[in-house]
Amino acid sequence: MSWSQLSCHHSAAMEQLHKMAFDRFWSENDFNTFLNLPTYRAFGWVNAENELLGFALFNIVTPDIELCTICVNPNHRRLGIAEELVLQSLKNFNDFESCFLEVSEINSGAIVLYSKLGFKGVGIRKNYYKLPNGRFQNAALMKLDLI
Repeated sequence: MSWSQLSCHHSAAMEQLHKMAFDRFWSENDFNTFLNLPTYRAFGWVNAENELLGFALFNIVTPDIELCTICVNPNHRRLGIAEELVLQSLKNFNDFESCFLEVSEINSGAIVLYSKLGFKGVGIRKNYYKLPNGRFQNAALMKLDLI
């Protein structure tokens, strides 16, 4: 496997992975839009067959960065890919103070991972995620100090 910065060339694969991971997924066009903006960066793990196994998308909001989304192919979960994605990606953000993210407060696996990486809970965003049934789910706001 190899780790690399992603570009618009990867947008279709990013959509497919996002579709596998989330009920409300972002489209290829969404990823193209993000990656054409100067504040967005994406990083991913690609296998020997050039298949994207996982990716993380960040937005720079100086002096901070935001982890906008992260997902891993379901067939390759629990192998440490998400953890390595975060760790390797953060090495590309040297002069920033903090990394923020939102995660569904019922996504215990992700919360455990982020906590293991040093993220701390700093708040709740009420009714942040709209579920397919029309109801809403709160998001835990987490922060990692980078300096």
